[in-house]
Amino acid sequence: MTVSPQTVSPHQVRAVARVTSDSLDSSGPAILLPRRRPGHLGPVHITQLLLAEVVVVGILASVTSEIVALIAGAALAGLLLLLVTLGRRNGRWWLERRMMTRSYKRRRLSSTASPYGDDPRLGALRRLAPDLIVENVSVADGAHVGVARDDAGWYAVAAVTSSAPMRDEPGPIPLEALAAALAEADQPGAVLQVVTQTVPAPSLDMHPSSAAGQSYRQLLARFGAVPVPADRSTWIAVRLDARTLAEAIADGEADLDTAPAVVAALVRRVAKSLRRVGVSHRLLDADELLEVLLRSCDLAPTTQSAEPVQPREDWSEWHSSRLAHRSYWIRGWPPVDQAGAMLDWLTTASAAMTSLSLIMVPDDDKRMMDLRGLVRVAAPADQLAEVSKAIRRGAEQAKADLFPLDGEQGPAVYASAPTGGGAR
Repeated sequence: MTVSPQTVSPHQVRAVARVTSDSLDSSGPAILLPRRRPGHLGPVHITQLLLAEVVVVGILASVTSEIVALIAGAALAGLLLLLVTLGRRNGRWWLERRMMTRSYKRRRLSSTASPYGDDPRLGALRRLAPDLIVENVSVADGAHVGVARDDAGWYAVAAVTSSAPMRDEPGPIPLEALAAALAEADQPGAVLQVVTQTVPAPSLDMHPSSAAGQSYRQLLARFGAVPVPADRSTWIAVRLDARTLAEAIADGEADLDTAPAVVAALVRRVAKSLRRVGVSHRLLDADELLEVLLRSCDLAPTTQSAEPVQPREDWSEWHSSRLAHRSYWIRGWPPVDQAGAMLDWLTTASAAMTSLSLIMVPDDDKRMMDLRGLVRVAAPADQLAEVSKAIRRGAEQAKADLFPLDGEQGPAVYASAPTGGGAR
């Protein structure tokens, strides 16, 4: 999708969105427009079309032969190749699904290894990101910024805080200001992510007869049915993508050794843009970053003693020791004037926990940014199917389309946590 200062489109928009970096100076409403993927004609890759063309040419060439067996063999081979190339199931191409299945099985096997190390928090997180390292990086004023390194790059995180003395919720996050700050940095491989995690009250994993649950229902009966979450946290993550950075190094535009310092500077730059619009924040050091990641992924530090339930990935869900999680990609977006209400509804869905992740990546057009959305819901395992149906039904009513990331639920949990969107 694209957000651009033009007239609002009445139509639903599919796939990725863009945000203009100069929208602060633009007049008129923003709109969502389809993003055209390079090398694609609609959902079909040009390579698939070329292979289909080769099959057709091969069959036509064999027809000129008088050998019936040759014609039949060429037709059968061509049909099989077309099925492999253009076969589609549950929204995925056959080849894509085969590769995804292999990766899923490999993750399942590797997750049985014991990831214990010096820090039990890292041991837990390495079930999702095996190569994860988190360390402090010193910045200009002597402060420390926690920078994480995984197999896809580096990232740092700022937590949005309330400026009120009581624990009021912070105000809305100005995506246009964040987009402008990231675009002005002009850093190859920079990715911005905003994560909102909500625990409703009462949570699904709270017993209905508990004192907290009864008190909350009494408050709703007295003051109205507007849901008030038990906890809501917002984090801003900035990632430096390793692949894009490597390409920039090949062109002489970057230095890999400075990547941790660069991502620390980027998150400070983005955080300053929040301060300018009155949003309070706190840059996380290494210890705070580890705690936030554990909290977002619903993980507990590993110990040498056996855990009651080991975290595991199934095809359609991921299990922490406490809850079952299911993640979705926001494949279809409603018109921009309805998108905000849709996102607000997703964060208040009836679940034990919901996480909404908006990931922004600078586009080749410096005025634009690609915007991708992920939603993760968590609930007790026996209630997750019902919660998943409800959230998809609600999204459809809001003219949005949620695509389940089956076969990728483990990576999706990590991507929807404040990690800069995980691997791209």
